[in-house]
Amino acid sequence: MSERLARVSVWWETRVRCTLRSEQGFQTAEAIGIAAVGLLVLVVIYAALSALGFDVIEWIGDTFGVGDDPPTAPGG
Repeated sequence: MSERLARVSVWWETRVRCTLRSEQGFQTAEAIGIAAVGLLVLVVIYAALSALGFDVIEWIGDTFGVGDDPPTAPGG
């Protein structure tokens, strides 16, 4: 009986445990996590723009200094 238990234990260790320790699915889980964070960021940006509208766009432009220069005529 103990010999059979030892063989099953060795089989379990070599076949099942090695499979459970494998990191093959890690890349998929990582990609899903990154996509979820990206989606969350897009939802937050959309909610902020929906709630505050032009004020948010104006604040972002002021923060980065976009739109400070007066427009120039074509041809210089």
